[in-house]
Amino acid sequence: MKKAICILISLVMIMSAFTIMPSAANDISITADWNILTVENPTVQQEFAVTRLQEVIKDATGFELPAVTNAEGGNYIAIDSDLAFNAGEEPPAENGYIIRAKDGNVYISGTGIRGTIQGVYRFLSEFLGYRVYTKTLILVDEMSSILVPADTDISYAPFFEYTCTDWESPRDIEYCIANGITGGPYVNISDSMGGTVNYLGNMCHSLTENICSRYTYFETHPEYFAYRNGKRIDKQLCLTNPDVVELVKNEVLELLDAEHNPDASLQIISLTQADNQEYCTCENCVAFEKAHGNVRSATMINFVNQVADAVKEAGYNNVVIDTFAYQYTRKAPTGIVPRDNVCVRLCSIECCFAHALDDKKCASNVAFMKDLVDWKNICNRLYIWDYTTNYANTCTVFPNFGVMQRNVQVFAENNVKGVYEEGNYYMSFCDSEFGELRSYLLCKLMQNPYLDYNKTMNDFLVAYYGKGWMNIRKAIDMYTDNAGDILGHLRIYHSCKDSMQLTNRKVKIIDKYWATAYNEAETDMHRANIYRSEMSWRYYKADTGKGEFSSLNTARFDETQKLYDDLIAHGVATISECSRNDMLDCAAVRYVKPHQWDGFEEGDADTQAKIKWGQAQENSPLNPIRDLLYKLMNWLWGLFI
Repeated sequence: MKKAICILISLVMIMSAFTIMPSAANDISITADWNILTVENPTVQQEFAVTRLQEVIKDATGFELPAVTNAEGGNYIAIDSDLAFNAGEEPPAENGYIIRAKDGNVYISGTGIRGTIQGVYRFLSEFLGYRVYTKTLILVDEMSSILVPADTDISYAPFFEYTCTDWESPRDIEYCIANGITGGPYVNISDSMGGTVNYLGNMCHSLTENICSRYTYFETHPEYFAYRNGKRIDKQLCLTNPDVVELVKNEVLELLDAEHNPDASLQIISLTQADNQEYCTCENCVAFEKAHGNVRSATMINFVNQVADAVKEAGYNNVVIDTFAYQYTRKAPTGIVPRDNVCVRLCSIECCFAHALDDKKCASNVAFMKDLVDWKNICNRLYIWDYTTNYANTCTVFPNFGVMQRNVQVFAENNVKGVYEEGNYYMSFCDSEFGELRSYLLCKLMQNPYLDYNKTMNDFLVAYYGKGWMNIRKAIDMYTDNAGDILGHLRIYHSCKDSMQLTNRKVKIIDKYWATAYNEAETDMHRANIYRSEMSWRYYKADTGKGEFSSLNTARFDETQKLYDDLIAHGVATISECSRNDMLDCAAVRYVKPHQWDGFEEGDADTQAKIKWGQAQENSPLNPIRDLLYKLMNWLWGLFI
């Protein structure tokens, strides 16, 4: 009986092999004798797509595939060939693409200014393992031939017309093209490489600064500006003043006359409030707002509508006027709707980032979702300005990884057309956290909100941190599971103690994860990346008095000094959005929490008192007892990991 069962199993395995083999045999193998078939008189975008395809294929295989307009019976990868489509098939959506195996050849065909280019980069990613993880970490598989399954049929339509983020690597052109970034102003991709959706002039807070400038007009025309507490102030505009409307119309038309690109797919002019709460309270503004839902966005929408009408009448059909739904203008008005050539950018600054935006258990996010739906119902072009870092303590961990994917899905499911993921835009001098990881994930999510998030994160971690990557993933998961203040909410201006709730035992576990990751690293690059990212963990511990920064550890002052020195050595010059370079001259670094490094200047009485206190602590006769307690507590915590 046993022998019969073994024979039966063997027969099943043999038959299974035969059922799989025909599929494998039919797979397409791209070898050195293939061509790249291009159209007669290609566009500059098609030329770039072909060139980039040739370059990466050569890097991966050594093949130099020639570009031809007639394949003459040989096999080919065709760029924008009509043969790609089946009879009666519609082309992809604007800036979309298809990748298809057909009749033994491979076809890549796209629409719009960037569809073909994006199709080529998708092909390189899928079949050659081409990954642009950061602007300097770019990988491609080495292979003797390129295998494309015979049933390959990929179709892609962009989820958003505008995607943008302001971390460091997304300022690099190749990074942006490979990862689907389409919006400026942090990178200017030429039209020949797919172009960007650009803002003409400033992209935000333009009113009173760049448009109808207070520096130009307030002294002679105070009536152009906000009325508050019985007087005019230059902080915001009076949006119901007809002279202001005409002035802004003229300034916008002058800007378009100077900078407009008629060949671009879309260009935007920002008419957005200054970053303060000093809105106008004159009789006309208040009356208009009361008549349209009693919300302050009413005067703003009415104002930008009039400018948008003038832009449309002037024939600028590829231009939209952009404004904010931000803080006091966040709620949608009634009885008035934005024109079709008006873009409204809804900002999530008040939201919680420990909960997904559509989590009904989080009151602040429930309020945001109501506003999102209200704007969606009246706005033809709704954009999102989202936030992805801690602006008060940028050097510490911002544990928002658990909500990033769902939040972008929420945008896609509510007809949002553009997403700007604001992050650590000053990362070039404040890089101590997971900036490159978060940047990569955001870019990929804006390309496809429904991708395999865990796989995408893990792929990055392997490439960036090396062999011990799983330990860092475990640390990230523990950060995420313990995100927020004691009520479980996470804000973008939280203190370190309110960013995560971690027991001493969990701190010990995370310490072990980081140490193991570093010990398992096999290259200098991986060790350097681990060390830099771990500084954010050390910053958290230093600011909350955890781990080696415990008040029981008499070496905590040395650890604080070492953290500071490491940050400086890694080019970190600021600890937050609003304290640039201030940490460089902190005279009491050893004796204060990191979030205080932007104070305590040399010679101040408070500084001298803090130094004197710290020196007394370092020389305290109680230190041997403290050290003994510290070692005992460490031992106890270690028993439970």
